[in-house]
Amino acid sequence: MNLKSILLGTAAGLMAASGALAADLPGDAAPSAIDYVKVCDAYGAGFFYIPGSETCLKVKGRVRSSVTYNNYGGSLQSTADNVAFRADAYVGFDARTASDLGTVRSYFEIETYSDPDVGKSINVKQAFIQVGYVTVGRQDEVADGDGLYGINDQTWAPGDFTSTGASVLVDKLGGGFFVGAGVYAKDKNTATSTVWWSGEQAELQYSAIVGITGQSWGNFDVSGIYRTYDKTDNDLFGVKATANLKLVDNLSLRAWAAYQDGGSTGANLTNIAGFKAKNITDLALAAAYQVNDPLAVYAGVRYQIVDAAGSSKADDFLYGNIGVDYKLATGLNLQGEVDYGRQENWNDLTAVTRLVRVW
Repeated sequence: MNLKSILLGTAAGLMAASGALAADLPGDAAPSAIDYVKVCDAYGAGFFYIPGSETCLKVKGRVRSSVTYNNYGGSLQSTADNVAFRADAYVGFDARTASDLGTVRSYFEIETYSDPDVGKSINVKQAFIQVGYVTVGRQDEVADGDGLYGINDQTWAPGDFTSTGASVLVDKLGGGFFVGAGVYAKDKNTATSTVWWSGEQAELQYSAIVGITGQSWGNFDVSGIYRTYDKTDNDLFGVKATANLKLVDNLSLRAWAAYQDGGSTGANLTNIAGFKAKNITDLALAAAYQVNDPLAVYAGVRYQIVDAAGSSKADDFLYGNIGVDYKLATGLNLQGEVDYGRQENWNDLTAVTRLVRVW
């Protein structure tokens, strides 16, 4: 055995002995393994497992900043022309867990905005729990809310409704068919709303929808609402049919027709300009074309046939918009739109430019 072998053997022995002694010495515990965040692909893109749990979470949000020019006209118009800045944003937290009852989902969304007309505000936009097909809490109502394309989308007001309530939406009937129904507090501006108290009738909105989606040609649905009002005979009901069609590559068409009845006095129904009406028939048509990857253009028109209530100044109303949407980067879009609406002795021209960041 040569000197080199003796030295190597001695060093190895010393290292083994020192390791054994070190194992017996007091000191800090060995660090635990790091639980890295893992992608959860069970519910689509953007979800990840909350470390140490089987719950998948997605955080999404949007920030918008815009400048708007409003030009008003007509003897019934009392608002001054103006240029206004506006900023708004929301952040939403979507948590989902598989269970024997189906997917258990909770969703919480906060919105905030700064507007020269209404000031600054922070609101609970949505806050609901969903188990399978059943949803309870503050939510978008189940009836269809599609309007025109663009910034000022001009939705059908009874369907563009967010309030506290309960709904059922069954979307696995086969062939793309779905059906849903819900009941909601009439007051849509707060997360807490009293719908009944002793000696008074309920103030609620009942909604229903049936349709088909996921087809090569697009989708179609019919929705209806009935809204009660306390101490009045002027309850409101309405029905709407919507078709979203894929005509050719990059070209989409949306058409809808709706009817609302607000009772003999029209106390709870108004046209677009805000004047009382007994009933309103809505007809709308919009088109959107994806010119290339970053650039899209759209246009739409909406016509309201109005039966005015009493001495109300409500009249038939024509509205149109045209706009452009350009993708500057992933999740960052620059948008521009011009809108015009008019009835007899009332009109409004609006031009808006907006920067939108979505994640």
